[in-house]
Amino acid sequence: MTSSLSVTGYEEFKNILNNYGKDKRIFLLFSGSKDDQGNSWCPDCVAAENPVYETVKSSLPSNGVFIECSVGDRASWKSPKSPFRTDSQLRLTNIPTLLEWRTAKRLTESQLLDIEMIKILFEED
Repeated sequence: MTSSLSVTGYEEFKNILNNYGKDKRIFLLFSGSKDDQGNSWCPDCVAAENPVYETVKSSLPSNGVFIECSVGDRASWKSPKSPFRTDSQLRLTNIPTLLEWRTAKRLTESQLLDIEMIKILFEED
C-alpha cells in the first residue's frame, strides 16, 4: 500500500512530519501551488509531475511515504523570506525538488524528468 498525501504551505508541511517515526523513509516533492484546474503556475513542476508520479507508483519503497508539498503562489515562493528557503533542514533553492527527509538525497528541476534518477533516489543506500 503506497502511502501518499498532499500538504499546502510550510505549517502543514512541518505538522505532517510529526506523524511519521524514524522507521519510515519520507520523500517530499516541493512544487508550486495549483489552480482550480489542478495546474501549477510553475512549468517545471508541471513537466515533472508524470515522471515523479509514475515512479512513485512503481518504485516507492515499502517503508516509504510520499508527500507532495505546495510552496504557495509564485510571489510567496520567490520571496527570500520564504520558510521553504530559510528552513535549515530544507534550504530549497529550486522547485520542483524531490528529496528524502533526513538525508542528503535531492533531485531538482530537469533531473525529475529522468525516471531512472528518481528510482535511484528511492533505492536503499
